[in-house]
Amino acid sequence: MSHFEFSIPLQKDELLESHAGQYHVEDVVQPRLLLSKLQDAARAYNSDGVDYILEHFDTYFSIIVHGTKLEWNVINKAFDHIVRTVKNLCGHLELILQEQVIDADIRMKNLNIVKMTMYLFTQIMKTKDAKLAADNSTKLTLGKKGKKATDDDEFCGWTEADKQAALICLHMLLQQPLSQLWDPPLAEDNFVSMVADPCYKALEEQTIKTKTVRETVFQILGVLIKKYNHGTSCLIKLVQVLQIVEHSVSPICAGVVQLTKDFGLSTFGPQMVREITEALASTEEDTGGAGPEQGTAKNCGAFLLELTKELPKEMVNAIATIQPYLESDESYTIRISVLGMMCEVLSVELTGEGLSDEQRIQRDDFLDDLYEHMHDLSAYVRHKVLQFWCRLQRENCVPVTRQHVVLERAIGRLKDKAALVRKAAIQLLKIFLECNPFSAQLKLQLLEEQLKNEQNILEDLQKKLNPGPDPILIQHWEKMEKDVLKTINEKMDTLTQDEPELSQASIENVYEAIRKKLREKDFYKAYLIVKHAERQYPDAKLLRCDMKKSDQVDYFVALLRNVFIVPEKPQSISLTQQCENEIALYKRLEEKESIVAFLQESVHFSKMISEAVPLINSLLMSKQAGDVSEAIDFFTTAHHFNIESAKEGVSNMLLLVWSPDQDKREAVERAYREMYLESEVKAERARAFAVARQLSALAAALDRGAALALQHLVDKWLARADITPALIQVFWEMFLKKIDGTTDMDSYAALSFLVMIAKAKPSVALANIEVIQTHGLTGDYDTRRLSVELLISLSKKNTRYPADHTIFTSLYDSLMEAFLKFDKFTALAANSIDFIYAVCDTPDVICTKILAEMYKCIEQSLVKDADNEEEASIPTELLIRFIFMLGHIALQQLIYLDITVYSELRRRNQVREERKVEEKRKKKMGAFATPKRRGRIDDLRRQTLMNASNASASSRGQRSASVTSNKGPSANTTMTEEETGLEGAVADDADAEYVRSVCERDIVGAGTALARYVPLLRWLLANAARCSPALQAAAALTFTRYMLVSSSVCEEGLQLMVTVLKRSKNVSLRTNLTIAFADLTLRFPNLTQPWTHHIYHILSDEELEVRQCAVKMLSFLVLHEMVRVKGQIADMALCCADKDPRIASMTRLFFKQLSQKGNALYNVMPDIISRLSDPELNVPEEQYRVIMKYITSLIQKDRQMEALVEKLCQRFKLSTDERQWRDLAYCLSLFTYNERSLRKLIENLDCYKDKLYCSGVMESFTTLMNNTSKMARNEIKSLVNELGDKIEECFAVREKDGEDGDDVNSEGTEARQEHPRATPRRRPTQRRNRQRSSSSPDENEPPNKDATPQTVRKSRRKVAQKNKTMNESEESDEDEDFQKKDEVFKKPSTRKVTRKRT
Repeated sequence: MSHFEFSIPLQKDELLESHAGQYHVEDVVQPRLLLSKLQDAARAYNSDGVDYILEHFDTYFSIIVHGTKLEWNVINKAFDHIVRTVKNLCGHLELILQEQVIDADIRMKNLNIVKMTMYLFTQIMKTKDAKLAADNSTKLTLGKKGKKATDDDEFCGWTEADKQAALICLHMLLQQPLSQLWDPPLAEDNFVSMVADPCYKALEEQTIKTKTVRETVFQILGVLIKKYNHGTSCLIKLVQVLQIVEHSVSPICAGVVQLTKDFGLSTFGPQMVREITEALASTEEDTGGAGPEQGTAKNCGAFLLELTKELPKEMVNAIATIQPYLESDESYTIRISVLGMMCEVLSVELTGEGLSDEQRIQRDDFLDDLYEHMHDLSAYVRHKVLQFWCRLQRENCVPVTRQHVVLERAIGRLKDKAALVRKAAIQLLKIFLECNPFSAQLKLQLLEEQLKNEQNILEDLQKKLNPGPDPILIQHWEKMEKDVLKTINEKMDTLTQDEPELSQASIENVYEAIRKKLREKDFYKAYLIVKHAERQYPDAKLLRCDMKKSDQVDYFVALLRNVFIVPEKPQSISLTQQCENEIALYKRLEEKESIVAFLQESVHFSKMISEAVPLINSLLMSKQAGDVSEAIDFFTTAHHFNIESAKEGVSNMLLLVWSPDQDKREAVERAYREMYLESEVKAERARAFAVARQLSALAAALDRGAALALQHLVDKWLARADITPALIQVFWEMFLKKIDGTTDMDSYAALSFLVMIAKAKPSVALANIEVIQTHGLTGDYDTRRLSVELLISLSKKNTRYPADHTIFTSLYDSLMEAFLKFDKFTALAANSIDFIYAVCDTPDVICTKILAEMYKCIEQSLVKDADNEEEASIPTELLIRFIFMLGHIALQQLIYLDITVYSELRRRNQVREERKVEEKRKKKMGAFATPKRRGRIDDLRRQTLMNASNASASSRGQRSASVTSNKGPSANTTMTEEETGLEGAVADDADAEYVRSVCERDIVGAGTALARYVPLLRWLLANAARCSPALQAAAALTFTRYMLVSSSVCEEGLQLMVTVLKRSKNVSLRTNLTIAFADLTLRFPNLTQPWTHHIYHILSDEELEVRQCAVKMLSFLVLHEMVRVKGQIADMALCCADKDPRIASMTRLFFKQLSQKGNALYNVMPDIISRLSDPELNVPEEQYRVIMKYITSLIQKDRQMEALVEKLCQRFKLSTDERQWRDLAYCLSLFTYNERSLRKLIENLDCYKDKLYCSGVMESFTTLMNNTSKMARNEIKSLVNELGDKIEECFAVREKDGEDGDDVNSEGTEARQEHPRATPRRRPTQRRNRQRSSSSPDENEPPNKDATPQTVRKSRRKVAQKNKTMNESEESDEDEDFQKKDEVFKKPSTRKVTRKRT
């Protein structure tokens, strides 16, 4: 019998204390004796069964006391005993608990056995967990890993399988009705908490991710909740674990689902939500209102969202518990989770038409919250909410009445500052488009036409059911209205008696009776019938009881009028038939009203999508890849729905094929393949026809830039075999209009696509050359132009045809016909000349023939005046075309000679050299050279020849001097590989010189056919008032092309060209001349260099196009080092603040690129400062600051900043104007200062201390010190303080000097000037000429110091000293470069005497 009671302790030490009537541990076994004691306990178990624990509890308790100090074998042996006891206890208790009445002693004894066993079971599990954690920590410290560590885990006997087996034993015991052992039969809380503790411990470990472990844990918790009233404690503990352990989110969620479904705990999920809400509130109070911690909010939010996905029905009403957190701004994670729960419930539970009123209210409430949080403060919340709307719309869970407001707000999110939100907004618009309930084709114009037609039908139906007044009857009434009014006024007060005629009148025939009496002019009887009908409606009589007599008269007149003017219904059909007709009309009316309402919604939806298109179009050029990819997907979808406004976006995204981002290029390629190359038709012919129609529509809507991008796609499609022969054949048929319904535009589009295909696959044009001759060159202007462009692709075949070939004959006839008869000519003429020079072996012969024929046509077109035969009128249009031909032929002749002829000469020269080398090698080397060596020599020689040669004669000529200068005599007469290559290079130089001489002499040189028109061109340019603008523009274009051909013509024509550029008022002419000047600079830089400053002047031109062109041209020339950067660069700097944003953006980009070219920007900084600060220029101070703030921000090197600081300080001495002081001080305030630059600022204080009294100067220095002190190191802060102290000293000395001056001489004070006198300027001194490297890219670059000779032997100390000296010299040279610029503020030039290093 058990004469004691075992109380479950909160701490193990409580069992060591003795209390009356309670069990206590008498002896703790020492570790060395534990194994023998465990053997004694095992023998006792074999003899006494589970009762042995009453005598041997102390032995097992000793395991708990010693804990991790014991070895694994001791702990495992003890735990095995306890597990065996638990298993046996299940069978032992089953027999006892089956009895209806249990003896008190037996109950107490078995209760003690259960308590003691379970206490030891749970505590030894804790001990094993602690031991395993300690061992793992030791392994981590010692670096144990790999297979050995796994073996150790298995050796310790506490693996995942062992833990699961222990939990199963616990579950088996708890399934017994253990509560009967207590009196009353209610298990104590300490026991329940003790047996539940291993479950919560398992939730904190990674093993809980295993499904079997998780299910076992929650089976135990389910039993405890159902049988042992553990629900509240379980909720609290689960929420605590959830807040701390991140990996427990999914297992706990799955466990709650298990409790709900397996144990019928349907309220457990909502109770978890309530407990989480309270936990978050308490956490917020602990953090002082700062909201829950991020980890806690993340875990709880993820749990709530996952639980709602698993149990949406149970969570519908639970959302209201946590819904107030939507109003909190602290944790965006919780808001996302709550909104996600709403979305989940809306998509599963609150959808469809069969909702109750309460569910509808709840649905609308959730939708309102989702709608409001589209404007949430957090970008993450806005992004998630838009994604939730995407899901709801995709699953058709958004009511149609709400779609418009959601769509409108989603369009607003396209302007969001967060890229994630913009991306989600585009996705939502795309899904709205894909899942729209209106139509598969949303072409706005078509929908509006359908709506208008249906509205007209609806109006007709309404008129049939409710006919309006008859105009003829209205006219009759107007004639009788005065008589009716008079009759009623006279007879109204007369008492009337009931007449048989009136009594027989009924409601059915009252209208007919009234009309009959009115037609018979019996107005009084009509009035009586109205009054009789009124009696049957007492309420009607009440309407006029309170009226005056005059009002009553008007009342009766109005009634009679309304009855009379409404036409009678036909009486040809019966009343029943009439009712049936009206019912049918009403049904049709309802149908039409529904159709009209549907079309109105469709039009409204289409208009809203059209409004969003420009915003999405702008995102195509976004820097964010997500914006671009989503915009491409949207336009792809919009194309399928035939959104008219989306065509511009589809065209614009084509330009992304030039993007450096490969993902963008691939996205565009996929989109265009999906839109235009994919078809649902499976038959090859039908599919080719459908694709051809789509591509033709695309080509017809493209501009020049988009067409070039499409050409790039066509090349890829051909490489992938996406463009099949069947498709090409359909294009040819469309071009020839063999397909019914083909318009001229379709024919042009098909021919345009054939041009693109032929550029990548010239055989398409070659195989159909006869078709092009017979149909293309004889069609209208556009057909001829495109046909010639198609023929140009033949040049890729590298085959030339004789001048008498039929294709040139057809082209000649076509061109001359266009010259005389067509309204357009230029594009066809240019393509024709390009084709002739591309494939003809003697193009000059054909061109000479064309020019002669055109000149002859002009002579024949001269119209002589009848009175004066000496004067003649020249046809201006023909002259413009002839002049254009002159210039284009001259340009193509230059290209032909410079590239084609030069390449052929170079090829022949290479063949001759190869033969010569082969002969010499045979003579000199004979049989001694192996085939392998001969092959290697050939490869080296061939590579040397190709490297020495260039693609054109003009580019070759720029390097000819350097090649010839390196050629020197050789003592050995044998020609080496290098000498062979050099000889080939010299030969190429000779060929290039020959080509240049031909260009100078034989194209536009004196005595040539083209040169005879130079006086005409000069006269047209010089006499703008006597010729049309178009003629002058043509003359200017041709003259500049002449100048490109010959340097002599260029030199003679530059003055005229610049004069026209400055004086002409024709914007297009000036723009073309500006572009031509850039071309001339590339070809003849030395000739155009003296005239470059005139181009800088047009940067301030009044015309926007001219300024924009000048900025582009100068940016190109400067960045490609074709123009030396001089003082005029300040004029470019002024464009940084241009009133046109495009010009300002281009100029800023130019200076940014200039800053990336070494010291280029640093070298021109003095020019910019000197020019912009010049009082004569009078740049507004605000504009000056905008410019300098941007340009100064591009100076990033510390050494450059230090040099600029020192030089700007020196400028203060030379400045004479207060505005200049303010400008210099402002520039100093823009720099980022380090220690050395601050020291230079302090050292040069004498340069500007007398300017500090100026408020603007002092304000800039204050800003400088404040900005430098922010987030700076202590060393920099101390230097800033030193600078501030010195500035204060300057002010103190100035005030003291002022007081002394007042005491000594008051008259001197009155005579003192307001501003101090400027520092005297130094007289210019002589400066020795320094030689500069000719290879320096900039005239201000310092000489190359790497060329300094060095001695063979140097000590390390000397080397270090030498490097230091070189660094100092390099820095001084950079400073000297800055000082050497054009003088700031009219500084006189000075020269420094430098000593050359040896």
